[in-house]
Amino acid sequence: MEWQDCTVKSEIDVPVSVAYNAYSDRESIPRWMPFISSVKILEDKPDLSKWSLKYKAFGRDIEFSWLARNMQPIPNQKIHWRSLEGLPNRGAVRFFPKGPSSCIVELTVSYEVPQLLVPFASALKPFLETLLRRGLDRFATFAKSY
Repeated sequence: MEWQDCTVKSEIDVPVSVAYNAYSDRESIPRWMPFISSVKILEDKPDLSKWSLKYKAFGRDIEFSWLARNMQPIPNQKIHWRSLEGLPNRGAVRFFPKGPSSCIVELTVSYEVPQLLVPFASALKPFLETLLRRGLDRFATFAKSY
C-alpha cells in the first residue's frame, strides 16, 4: 500500500501554551477540522480515542473511522499519535514559540491511501493539504477563545 505525508503550518496569535492546550482537547477537534466528524476519548483508557471522518469529495461520500493512541506528548512542543485499527494513519503537531503571544503550529499527517481513493491518489495530497490548512486557520480562531 502507498503512504502519503502532508505537512502544513500556520502562525497562531496565542502563546504556545494556549495553542498546545487547545490542540490537546481532542474531543473539540471536530469544531475546527473540516473533515473530522467526531472524536471520543475512551473513558477507561484516556490515551485512546475513536475518530470518525466524513467528507464529500471526488464525487463520493467518504467515511472512515479509526482507533488512535496518543503517544507520550512533550508539553508545549509536540503531540503525536498513530492509529491502532481502522484507517491507517499517524502524525504529529509541533509547536514553536514565535514570541510571548504567538507561535507556529506545524501539523504532519501520514496515511495509507485507502483502496477506494487509489485512483485519486495524485489529487489526494494537495486536496488534504488544503483541508488541513483550512483546519489550522479555523484552529487559530478556536485557540483565541480557548
